Amino acid sequence: MSRVTDEERNRFHKILDDSIDKMDSPKNVEKCHWSSIFNFELQKMIAIESAELDLAVLSNGDIETENFDLINLNIMMVDNLRNNK
Repeated sequence: MSRVTDEERNRFHKILDDSIDKMDSPKNVEKCHWSSIFNFELQKMIAIESAELDLAVLSNGDIETENFDLINLNIMMVDNLRNNK
């Protein structure tokens, strides 16, 4: 028996698509491509975004957006590790 149901898998794919849409937003168009960022730098960015998520949770801020930032940075790091440039 699968731990993840088909319904959950579909919901998770939607979350990932929304996260990627945020990464591709006009606000982020000028940022350099993650393939040119060292993984230790991405890890530091993840730590910063994690702190921003803590603040959002404590202050009733935009928790979803901060999670998208974390999802995207982690995806970028894995993409770099897989050499998918």
